[in-house]
Amino acid sequence: MSKKKQNKAAASQSANTAARTVTKKEKEKGGEAVKTPLRLSMHEKFADLFVISMFAIFPIYMTNKLFNVRKDRLHYFVVTTFVLLFFILATYICGIDKERWPKNLFKISVPDGAFISFVVVCLISAILSEYGEKAFTGSGGRDSGFYLMAMYFLCYLLVSRYFRYREAVFAAFAIMSSIVCFIALLHEFWIDPFAIIVDIKEEQQKDFITTIGNINMFSGFACVSLPVCVALAVIAKDKITTAFYCLTAGLNIIGLVVANSLSGYFGFVAFMAILFVYCCGSAHRIFKFLLTCTAMAASIKLIRLLAYICHDNFKNLEDISYFLVYDNRVFYIIGGLALLTVLAYLLDRKFGDNHSPKAIQILAGLLVGLAAAAVLGVFIYFSFIDKETDLGKFSKILRLNDQWGTHRGYAWIRGFELFHTKGWKNILVGSGPDTFGQVIKAVYRQDMLDRHGSVFDTAHNEFLNYLVTTGILGFASYILLILAVLFRAIRRCKFDSTMIIVILSIVGYASQSIFNLATPIITPFIFLFLALAEAMIRAVDESKAEAAVKE
Repeated sequence: MSKKKQNKAAASQSANTAARTVTKKEKEKGGEAVKTPLRLSMHEKFADLFVISMFAIFPIYMTNKLFNVRKDRLHYFVVTTFVLLFFILATYICGIDKERWPKNLFKISVPDGAFISFVVVCLISAILSEYGEKAFTGSGGRDSGFYLMAMYFLCYLLVSRYFRYREAVFAAFAIMSSIVCFIALLHEFWIDPFAIIVDIKEEQQKDFITTIGNINMFSGFACVSLPVCVALAVIAKDKITTAFYCLTAGLNIIGLVVANSLSGYFGFVAFMAILFVYCCGSAHRIFKFLLTCTAMAASIKLIRLLAYICHDNFKNLEDISYFLVYDNRVFYIIGGLALLTVLAYLLDRKFGDNHSPKAIQILAGLLVGLAAAAVLGVFIYFSFIDKETDLGKFSKILRLNDQWGTHRGYAWIRGFELFHTKGWKNILVGSGPDTFGQVIKAVYRQDMLDRHGSVFDTAHNEFLNYLVTTGILGFASYILLILAVLFRAIRRCKFDSTMIIVILSIVGYASQSIFNLATPIITPFIFLFLALAEAMIRAVDESKAEAAVKE
């Protein structure tokens, strides 16, 4: 072999060795973010711009303040999704960046198959529905008919294939959500600098807030945005970005508190429990977790300061929100969190980002699981076994009846009855997308008017809503979609720490949706984050495949 060939072979071997070393180090560090290529292809740029527009413009897009907000968000989502499709197709037709066209474009994953099944069931359900046009358009409910389900699938398909992770994309969401939450804080004290709620009837102004609208919708939004801020704070690489994301987390938790909704707190506890288990993997993550918790707890007390300045002229706060803002015992919680943060910092200085024993993370997971099982067990016991014990103010949380959850219990109980009493067609494929209102009004309209003075058009539980309107097949497909994405994303967390962002947002939205309803104001976010998760999963898999080839 010539000397030139020997040098070339040695150089090649050295490069391969270096590649193997880098891969090993990345695995040992427990999840470095998958590096985005320095130059994005044109279709990747379009996808990233679409996501940025959904994060930075969609939450504030209005044509007539809050009076048209549902239609405004629907139109914005549909139009921008079609615009993305147009530009993606244009890159192919014009042959732009041909060498950068994505691999495995038509590879069908389990979540893809679940989503396809869900849309097919929605189509069959709409065709067979006795409510015809309403099932296709959603005009009888919250505009969430088959048409919008198809648009969600189109968004998922495009984003999952073309999005490439960049921190700036999620930072845009952290910034915009902080602005939205700051406006909510002002509205809590009847300060309306942008004249958003001034034209709403005075007796209804307490139920509408910031650029999102109804307080329940806003709590759902906060359960998507707050996880992004918290996750970014935990995985931030330096002190300045950590402080910045802690600030955004503080503003977002303030938004969650003034949203004044139990569904929001349920979502918050759910995604923070998942984050706690994840952070138990290393001393550094535990320190970041406690630091972020301390920052959020301290931020809540800023509401009390503003209340003092405004002479306590604020909208009424429910029990949990009132306690967090006004009870002085919360200062002890803040002090305890601060002390734990200092101790965690000392551990971080000693052990850094080295993995803690796997047993600690397993134990944390078991504790979270047992706590969740205990709460569910207590709820089931007092709802279906012991219906007589006086629970006082806890009855509105722990006992399911017609009054439970601001009359959500009425809709839930009637919803289950309607599901299994309407024949096999409805059991399998439901009554048609977004037709829950038509079904329940056909049987219980007068009863609802007599009891509540109004009628329900949704189950106030997205999962139950899908069960009644798309049947057991649609419900199962939707559940499979969420669980499959979460399972795949969790498995890849050790390779890519940024996965925790999408995991927490999906968990946050899904948890609060147990008590909330699907609407174009916030529902596009769950399907967008499912798409983002799938895109990031594919990026991890491609990175691992390339590393294997180099080895």
